[in-house]
Amino acid sequence: MTAIGAAPRAKARITKDPDVRREELLDVALELCRTQGFDSLRVEQLVQTAGVAKGTFYHYFASKDAVLEALVQRFGDSLFDHLSAATETTQGTAAERLSALMAAAATFKAAQGDVPLASFLYRDENLAIRHRVFRAWRERARQVLVPVIASGITDGSFHVTSAEGATDIVLLLWFEAADHLWDRALAATTAAEFAEVMISGGSSIYEAQERILGVAPGTYAMPVSPELIEMTKQLFETLEGKQS
Repeated sequence: MTAIGAAPRAKARITKDPDVRREELLDVALELCRTQGFDSLRVEQLVQTAGVAKGTFYHYFASKDAVLEALVQRFGDSLFDHLSAATETTQGTAAERLSALMAAAATFKAAQGDVPLASFLYRDENLAIRHRVFRAWRERARQVLVPVIASGITDGSFHVTSAEGATDIVLLLWFEAADHLWDRALAATTAAEFAEVMISGGSSIYEAQERILGVAPGTYAMPVSPELIEMTKQLFETLEGKQS
């Protein structure tokens, strides 16, 4: 009890490490994006949900788009950390390690539910952000791939002459070919058609990768599941001006 005439004690201010606070804001933003879509995300709602002042938000992020770009970057960092761990813990030939790496990527993306981030990243107005993010992801992917392909040359599971050169071409498939596939899929008028174009095109990219690395057909067959089809349809529904 406060003594008569004594000034009430000020409520202790809780301070957190800046990195912790920033991650908490990103966690809240991601959950709001998943439940409401990034178009509906508002800074006011984000700070209210996070329980912080608006000034705190602007201390870490210049805008809502800056939050979304940070979410995309964080997703990529987590993904490639996951893939690096997968290649280090998987036993067997290099071809088997690459197969485990690709399966780990698919599992990670499905678990993260990255539809809102993909929708944001592939908007026309975010082309510069996509190029910037993909440049960083391409370098991370190279760091993972080159050692695997080099070991595949040594153990005979890959039939290529240069690990660096083969990695260049695989990355062209993963990024540039995937971009062209996206542009083609955008011509779809229904979610089902969009999913068909994306999944059949993705399967073609897997097939091309097999031929580049000189492995048997079916080694890297795209794992098509009902969950993948549904996620791809959901992505269509988030695209501006699209509805099935």
